[in-house]
Formats: sequence, C-alpha cells, structure tokens
Amino acid sequence: MADSNLDKTVSQEEMNKQLEELEGSDRTLYGKMALIVLIVAVAFSLFHLYSAGIDMLPNRQLTAVHLAFALTLIFLVFPYKKNLGQTKIPWYDIVLALLGASTGVYIIMISDVLVGKVGNPNALDTTMSFIALLLVLEATRRVVGKPLVILATVFMLYAWLGDTYLPDFLGARAILPDTLNHFGFTWSEIAEFMYLSNEGIFGTPLTVSAQYVFIFILFGAFLEVTGAGKMFIDLAMSLVGSFKGGPAKASVISSGMMGSISGSSVANAVTTGTFTIPLMKKTGFKPKVAGGIEVAASSSGQLLPPVMGAAAFIMADFTGISYLEIVKSAAIPALLSYTAIIFMVHLEASKNNLVGIPRTELVSPWKILAGRGYLLLPIVAIVVLLIMRLTPILASFMAIIGTITIALFSYRMQQRLGAGFLVALLFTGAAYAAHLLFGLNQYVTFVSIGALMFALIWYALGKKAEGEKQDKFGWKEFFTALEIGAKNALSVVAACAAAGILTGVVTMTGLGPIFSGLILDLANNQIFLVLLFTMVACIIMGLGLPTTATYIVLAAVMAPALIQLGIPVLAAHLFVFYYGILADDTPPINLPAYATAGIAKADPVATGVQGFKFDMGALLLPFAFVLNPILILQDDTATMVQILLSITTAFIGIIAWSTFIQSYLLAKFGWIERVLAVSAAVVLLNHSLWTDLIGVGLFAVIILYQWWKKNKNDKSGMLTAQDNV
Repeated sequence: MADSNLDKTVSQEEMNKQLEELEGSDRTLYGKMALIVLIVAVAFSLFHLYSAGIDMLPNRQLTAVHLAFALTLIFLVFPYKKNLGQTKIPWYDIVLALLGASTGVYIIMISDVLVGKVGNPNALDTTMSFIALLLVLEATRRVVGKPLVILATVFMLYAWLGDTYLPDFLGARAILPDTLNHFGFTWSEIAEFMYLSNEGIFGTPLTVSAQYVFIFILFGAFLEVTGAGKMFIDLAMSLVGSFKGGPAKASVISSGMMGSISGSSVANAVTTGTFTIPLMKKTGFKPKVAGGIEVAASSSGQLLPPVMGAAAFIMADFTGISYLEIVKSAAIPALLSYTAIIFMVHLEASKNNLVGIPRTELVSPWKILAGRGYLLLPIVAIVVLLIMRLTPILASFMAIIGTITIALFSYRMQQRLGAGFLVALLFTGAAYAAHLLFGLNQYVTFVSIGALMFALIWYALGKKAEGEKQDKFGWKEFFTALEIGAKNALSVVAACAAAGILTGVVTMTGLGPIFSGLILDLANNQIFLVLLFTMVACIIMGLGLPTTATYIVLAAVMAPALIQLGIPVLAAHLFVFYYGILADDTPPINLPAYATAGIAKADPVATGVQGFKFDMGALLLPFAFVLNPILILQDDTATMVQILLSITTAFIGIIAWSTFIQSYLLAKFGWIERVLAVSAAVVLLNHSLWTDLIGVGLFAVIILYQWWKKNKNDKSGMLTAQDNV
C-alpha cells in the first residue's frame, strides 16, 4: 500500500500500552518487577494451555487457580488509581497480590471437604470468604471500573436488607413492591455463600471464563503477534478500500473478524483502530465519526460466530442448548447487523462525498493471500474442528498450535527453506513424543503435519508475492503472546468473578423469577411492551459493563421474563445479548469510545454518540427475530423458501431503518421520507404476507421519491452552474 498509513507500523508494545492505560494501568515496570509480572502472566497462559490440551483440573480447582492467577496479576499490574506514573509495585499491592493467590490456594487445600463447608464454616473459612469477596470487588474496580462494583454492592445490600430492613430502608416501602422482600442474610452468610459455594464467585461466569474464554483470548493474542490482525486489515482494505468510504468499510470487516475472537470490544478497538482510524481520517471522515465507526464495528464483532466473544459458550451453559445450535442460530442476525453498519457507513460517505483510496495505492488481495493467506488457516481450522464436534476447548487449543506452527515454519522457510523444514520436522516430532509420553491429544500431531504442508504450499506461492513477508516469530514472540493473552483476559476474569456475585444474589434471594413477574405485571403480559421494557432495562443495566458480564447479568435477571412469556429460550437469550452489546456503546459510559477517541484525537462523548448511532442499525433486529423465529432458524416447520423470504424482508427492513437513522438514501431526507422509512422498518418486523408487502411497498415509494428528488437537485445544480457561467 504505497502511501497508506498502514505502512506506519504500530508496535505491539505500543498497542498494549494504550490498552493498559485505558483499562486503568499506567504502571511501567522495569528489571526484576517486570520479570516477575512476565513470569506470572506466562505461567497463567501455560496453565490454561496445559488444561486445554493435556489434562484439566476438576472444575472447582480449575476456577480457583484461574482466579488466583488473575487476582495476583491484577494487583501487580494495575495501580489503585490512574495517573500515578508508578515504576515500582508498592508494598500494599504486593500484599494484595499474595492474598489474591491465597484465595485460590485455600480452595484447593479444602477441596475435599468443601461441600461440607457450605452452611457450616469455621472462623478461617469466614475470614477467607471476606478476603476473597473484597479482593474481587477491588480488582474489578481497578480493571473494569466502578459501575460493576456498584451494581454488585447494590445486589449484596438487597440480599442483606431482606424482609427485616427492606420495607423501611430509605422509604423503600413506598417505591418497592412487597414481592421484592425476602428473609434476608447476614454479611457472613453472603460472603461465605459467594466464596464457598458453586453459585457465587466460582459460579457459571467464572467457570466459563476458566474453561472457554481464556483459551480463546489467548488464541486472539497469538493471531495478533503473528500478524494475522494486520493481515485482516490489509486484506479488507485491498477488497473494499477503493469503494466509497472504503477505509471505514475495511474497518468494519476487519474489526468483525477480530471481534468475534477477542472477547473484548476495547481490545479490538485498540488493535484494529490503531491502523484503520488514521486511514478513515485521511479519506475525509471526521475524527469523531471515524472513532464511532470503529466503536460500532469492534463491539458488534462479538455478535459474529464462531466465538461471539465467548458468549456462545456461556449461552450454551445457561440454556443447555448445544454450542453448534447457538452458532447456527446467531449467524443470520449477525450478518444482518453488520449489513446495517456497512450500509450506514456507505450512506455517511455518500452524504459527505467521501471517496476511497485509489486502486493504484492498494495491494492486490491475491498478492496478500499468496504472501500471508496462511494466517487465515487457524480460523478456518477452528470452524472445521467445531463442525467435527471437537469440544470448543480442544478446538481452540488445536487452533493455537496451528497458529504457532504456521508462523514458526513460514518465517523460518522465508529465511532459509532447509532450516525451516528441519524446524518443522522437529516440532512435529516433539508433538508426537508429547502424545506418547504425556498424553497430548494426537490431533496435535495431525495439526502440526497439516500446518507444515500448508506452510510449504504458501512458501511456494509467497515467492511470487514480493513484499508480503511473514512477521518474525520465535521464542520472544511466543512469550509475548502468552503475556498479552494473560493481560487481555484480566478484565474478563474480574468481570466474571464480580458477575458471579450478582448471579449468587439472584440464587440466594430468588430475584430472577420475582423480577420477571414484575416486568410481566408492568407490561400486562403484552409482548411488545415486555420486549420494550426489557430492552430499556438491558441497556441501563449494561452501562459500563464488559459485554461478557453484561450478558451474564441479563441472562440471570431479564431473560426469564421473556421465557415466561412463551418466547423460545434461545431467542430470549439472544435478545438480551444483543441489547447488552448495544449498552457497551451507549454514552456516556462507553469504554470502546474512550479507546478510539484517543486514537482519533476526538471527544470521547461525541465519539460514543457516533458509535451508538452506527450500532443503532441493529436496534430493531432483536424484535424481528423474537417475533419471527425463522431468522434464528428456530422454526422447524419453515421451508427454504420461507427462510429466504424472511431473510430478504429483514434485510429490506434493516436498510430502511438505516436510512431513517442517517436521514439519507440518494438525497437528504425530509419528514415524509423519515416517516415512511421508520414505518417500513417497523411493519417488516412482524413477518406476514401483508406486512411484508406493505413494508416493501413503502420502501419502494421512498426509493422512487428519492430518485426524483436527486434528479431535481442535480438539474437545479446544473442550472445554477450555467447561470454563474
């Protein structure tokens, strides 16, 4: 890319520093302290690699080690507040790190008698329970922020107040219904339940984090280090960069590819936005708009299969529905959501007469694929392995092995074919030896051999792709990926541990069914009102929370109301998941916007507003698939014709809604077009022959009217130009 800002390579270290500063860490360590952090982070990642590929500890021990590593690393890396400029770890954080490690060690020590501890703890059990609870809240505050800590505290206050205090607490009797009352619990009972039971801190959220989420975040870290993220951007730019608003469309595509795997909208925004935002600005997008587009694309990437930012695995655990079924059902809405973002980007470029990058300045996509296309293979492999019904844990482990293998072989082969081939054989032999000696899954050997063959093929292709060289990959890069993976996972681990407190309170008090009943009574069991109230509640409850934690909270509290109304389980969970994602983009608490605003040199709130606008293309989509389960393939009676018709009408509805938000199609909208556009979008939500015909007809009227208006404006412009001459 001859003159492109993509040539101004941003180092991995700089991106990591941006991410850490955004999430609350400006602590820069040197010497022994930095080495200690590196060792802990690498050990954290290696533990999960071992667990995924060789032997996994029993569930409670696994989550205990998982949390112990995370708490230790959080207190070593993150200061108690921003802008301290620390270069050393204070003594009190070292103490907190050791206490964090002890919370996991203690669970392992008492694991044999843990079941008997619940309801019958001794003094040490109670003490460790309070220590663990306070450490989780403080670690969450440092990494995730105050909103989730405040929410967890409010939930625990609700558990404590109960029937004894709740009616009279701050006048609660006047504003809260009697159904919210319960027996109440002491603080000791709350702390012990959260730490010693399987329903609190060590509940479903942290279990899923330990089993599934971490290994996929680690996979994303290896993709970053091997240059796959950069390749995604380059490939997307080569494909659509020359179109109207091309760099922004490339941003949407590349962020979607990375966002599905990363599990963190903030990390995705920093990783891809560092490259794409300067290019968007270069082609005429305003800084706040460029940042907003990256916000929407990075957050919505978590809607995309196969990983869905790890939500697919959590959803499978909550619903009991198989992972493959969830991924299959989520595919069509995710594609419709991204269609909305790309179309809104196109309208933004059309409104402002923005062009793309000249084709002469772009590299051929075939050249990129020939030189670096093998970096796509691990993602293809993970999909294939999942279709082959390997467990997600093993599939992700294989994908990591494939990534390492391909990066290692291809780089060595580009330097010297013979040496690279020798390294390949040694690596494959080591994998087979590990299978024989340590029980490493035999698939690892097959993956290594397959990766070797693909590396050889791409070596031959790459000889014709001058300038398309593989990033260096050796021991340093290997340990860098392990460190990045561990650090990127900290916000998710902290959020899942804190979310466990919320789900623990729901279990203790029975709040889920109570809250569901309140929503149903308030909406008088009217489905539209229930969906509307649930949408608003999801957005409010999700403000400032990481998407993983948001979904966990909403699945426990909000989804039961929809299920109780008769909405299919999967549709209900996808509904709250979508609005949880939208909450992540809702100002003023919009963490991805702070990331992209820093890169774009724009105001964070204005950037957040733009991000929310571009994400609003999918605002009505959850209503569509709840009212029309065909869109999530949950209607077994639907024929292929009905499925295609539903997708087509939903596509038209999304386009109509996008034009309403942008107030533009071929020309600027007046009030007539806006009314027609929103009417078309709304009637297309309810899939039936007559509503579809009305919706399509309304949108056809908009197109004809806009075409007439555009021609009229063009003629007026020509006449004005002639008069001036």
